[in-house]
Amino acid sequence: GGGGVATAGVGGAEYPGPGQPHFPRERIVFDGKRMRKPIQRKTIDFSSTMIQHVFSRNYQRDYRDFSSLQPDVAWAKELGPPSSYEGNAMACGVTTKFVHTSVNKVRCPINCVLWTPEGRRLITGASSGEFTLWNGLTFNFETILQAHDTSVRAMIWSHNETWMVTGDQGGIIKYWQSNMNNVKAYPAHKEAIRALSFCPTDLKFASCSDDVTMKIWDFGRGKDEKNINWPWMGCEEYRLAPYTESYCFWF
Repeated sequence: GGGGVATAGVGGAEYPGPGQPHFPRERIVFDGKRMRKPIQRKTIDFSSTMIQHVFSRNYQRDYRDFSSLQPDVAWAKELGPPSSYEGNAMACGVTTKFVHTSVNKVRCPINCVLWTPEGRRLITGASSGEFTLWNGLTFNFETILQAHDTSVRAMIWSHNETWMVTGDQGGIIKYWQSNMNNVKAYPAHKEAIRALSFCPTDLKFASCSDDVTMKIWDFGRGKDEKNINWPWMGCEEYRLAPYTESYCFWF
């Protein structure tokens, strides 16, 4: 039907079959190994918006000097990060375009997803207890490590962006540095940990579990200072209210 099978010739060249152009295509060989063809990856680089924000804020006194984006492609270079639009973060903070899908080598459910503080990498916690680090710009796989023995259920960064605290299905809490070095681990609950929350000073954090308890922990000592028990229901989500000493709960 006009097609043919390419045949190998002398010197590693490939010669086309009948009906194909008759010129050899050299194989890309390096150190005796056949090289893979380069793959073009989509890249999302947000540095241009940050540079635009840093440049323009020097000439903005307050909201009176803010410029409004116009619905034209020529204004794309004036786009800033959502945080630069005070009072109107929805101006460019709504994601409407699907970009990419990344699949881990071992397919398993992903229970929690968390960006690193600088926004360059994405950390996923899987049901296998593994942490997977993904490049936040090109979406490719970077590294994987066995973080917990059971399923990872909760992850959170401290406000000073120095520590990450995680909880798993077995009720174990672990401390991680920004380089993914585990420095501390201790049993916190009898069942799965569902949520974690730091107080504004990062001196204490709270954990909520399926064993219908919420505990307030001293971050440095790793000791629980208060234990709240709801025997009639479980806590699904909660957070420490910012700038106050109160707590907010959702059931």
